[in-house]
Amino acid sequence: MKRLALPLPGVVLLGAGYALPMAIVVWMSLRHQGRWSTQAYTQIVHTPVFFGIFLKTLWMAFSVTGLCALLGYPYAYFVATRIRRYAAPIMMLVAIPYLTSILIRSYSWIAILGSFGIVNRLLISIGLASEPLPLVFSSFGSYVGMVHILLPMMILPLYGALRRLDPALIKAAQSLGGGPATVFWTIVFPLSRPGLAAGCALVFLCALGFYITPAMLGAPGDYLVAQAIEVRVSTLADFDFAAALACILFFGVSGFLVLFRRNVVPLGPAANDRWQSRGGGDGLRGAGRYWRTAIDQVAVALARLCDARAFLASPFLLILFALVLLFLLAPMIVVIMIAFSNAPYLMFPPPGFSARWFNSLLGDQRWRNAAVFSFSMAALSATTASLVGTAYSISLTRGALRARRIMWLAAIVPMILPQIVLGIGLFFLAVALNLNGTIAGFWLGFTVLGFPYVVIIMTAALQNSDIDVERAAVGLGATPMAAFLTVTLPLLIPALSSAFLFAFLAGFDDLVLSMFLSSPSKTPLAMLMWQDIHLEISPKTAVVGALQLAVLLAVSMLVVFLRKSKGAIE
Repeated sequence: MKRLALPLPGVVLLGAGYALPMAIVVWMSLRHQGRWSTQAYTQIVHTPVFFGIFLKTLWMAFSVTGLCALLGYPYAYFVATRIRRYAAPIMMLVAIPYLTSILIRSYSWIAILGSFGIVNRLLISIGLASEPLPLVFSSFGSYVGMVHILLPMMILPLYGALRRLDPALIKAAQSLGGGPATVFWTIVFPLSRPGLAAGCALVFLCALGFYITPAMLGAPGDYLVAQAIEVRVSTLADFDFAAALACILFFGVSGFLVLFRRNVVPLGPAANDRWQSRGGGDGLRGAGRYWRTAIDQVAVALARLCDARAFLASPFLLILFALVLLFLLAPMIVVIMIAFSNAPYLMFPPPGFSARWFNSLLGDQRWRNAAVFSFSMAALSATTASLVGTAYSISLTRGALRARRIMWLAAIVPMILPQIVLGIGLFFLAVALNLNGTIAGFWLGFTVLGFPYVVIIMTAALQNSDIDVERAAVGLGATPMAAFLTVTLPLLIPALSSAFLFAFLAGFDDLVLSMFLSSPSKTPLAMLMWQDIHLEISPKTAVVGALQLAVLLAVSMLVVFLRKSKGAIE
């Protein structure tokens, strides 16, 4: 019983906040006018437009993944190998946009790509266009926004894999006569494949269920699956059809997750996966090895031809690194400039600067109430997720549970699988229990969103902690719980603080769940920003983004200062 006490709150949370809503979605998809029916699925199969929507969603996910890989790999390679000394602050510049609200980042691209935005003005001024191009509210806008949002998810695992490369291997290959291109394709690229595979899997899975960015930047009426689900719920009230679409998306993404599980859900101390231990997938792995070998042979042959021109590699990498960094940071810069604009509406570049929109935001009772509600709910859910997630992580790393890999996969599923599906599941659950627009509904939804971040961060921290110190305290007479609380827990405070921050931001920035759980009296800040963008297009949203960036920068600087202080003391 003691072994099950720690993970039990997490299991209950996942059951009530994720498994039950998903079961309700499946149940709703098989009901029509109060009776069992597969009419919704039949209608989807016999409607060509929905087949086209699914194909477009798959194509966009594949395309965005490929673009992120093409941009992210050179960036991560350059940071990990050429400017290794400055890697920490540069990677922080990647993390800060990742932590910023998706809604705010997508909003900034409206100003950049709009008819009077900086890109169109530049194209017209240099003669490449005679009139503004439809760069936003089009497929192009969706691609740009999605690549920008998901690019950090490609760069971070790639950088981790490239950072672990032993420089001695590269020097040994060079000393044996290998040119830069040959060394890269024979040494660097094969060893960095796990990071590339993890990045591609994460980007692809997230892109399949993307809602906010395509809805803001895409062409009107040009839907992806997540948008089609939202329209069926909020506009047409066609709940069984929306549930059927959600089920198809959910099980489709789940299938890809099972396929990519080795890249997405590695867990060091967990037992080997049964599917692997039984020899399952040998044919697939054999085919994969065959194609990798063939591709490697072609790549090495091309690399030898390119070695003579390898002097172009460094300038090319530097230029590409600078462009990718500008691409990541440009929306943040634009948001700050718009926040201080004196224009009466969204305009970029701003004609002048003032603090009028800060005063307007702070003087608006609706925005103040929404901010207080979002902050309080995010803090409450982050606290709950931190407590429950830490206990769950302890059971994963210190317990003797046989199902650790399954538990790990269950914990991170809410972060990977489409939020739009969870949103309508929680909507159905909230309506059934009369929780719609209540604190309990938001608390449950936001806690489920923050829980995976806590588990990921705390599991990694516990795996890296020295358990021998804790065992020594037990050997001196302390109980296991007392040893953990007095010895291990103080060392985990930095990780716990990071976990709380990620869980807080997951709830504070959420829009998808808020769309289904909000009421006139309980409206989160993200929902108010969404309404403002669609109805008014005022710089108030940019003010929220600027304030959020200021807080994130302050927290980042504080973390760097504390780490340096700790290092100086040691």
